[in-house]
Amino acid sequence: MFMDKKLKKYIDQYNLIENCRSHELMPNGGMVVLMNQETSCKVQIEDKDYILESFQAILLNAYEVSVLIESDEMLNLIAVIFRGAGASFFYDEEMEALMQTPKDPIFIGSSILKDELDAYFKNRLKPSKLPFNIMKIIDLLDEQGSDYSIDDVLAIANVPRKTLDKMFNMRTGLTFKTYANLTSIHVR
Repeated sequence: MFMDKKLKKYIDQYNLIENCRSHELMPNGGMVVLMNQETSCKVQIEDKDYILESFQAILLNAYEVSVLIESDEMLNLIAVIFRGAGASFFYDEEMEALMQTPKDPIFIGSSILKDELDAYFKNRLKPSKLPFNIMKIIDLLDEQGSDYSIDDVLAIANVPRKTLDKMFNMRTGLTFKTYANLTSIHVR
């Protein structure tokens, strides 16, 4: 699926999940919005099951284990895979709730049809209120993986380590180390 150039900074890809009864989302360090286009399905995160009804959408935190999606009928979903903290630029109002219960999905309303994804996300995009560009830090961690230099990260952020740690975790749902390890595994 084609994605607007402006959105590529925040969204890794739009994935169609269709013509199957089950699908496994592999952990990649980015948050995911699942948009159900048809039949209700079960979303399993660790040992908990959640029902995603027809034409409903959910936001999943940056997860460290795979997420299983199953249905008795053929799946027809769109998985919007965000880069690092990308989802926080579209769903800022949901970040606090997501951090309170990081393993539970947040129901975010009705699903958007695949032809309308770019318009939907362009309308939701809100500039960052952070004192640093978190997407530059995400780029550095994606590039260097678990071999990242904390000095390079702090130079980009130009804030104290404690502030950076707190903001990074709040925006991505993961610590530096966990995010870097997941992106290292995902890139290989």
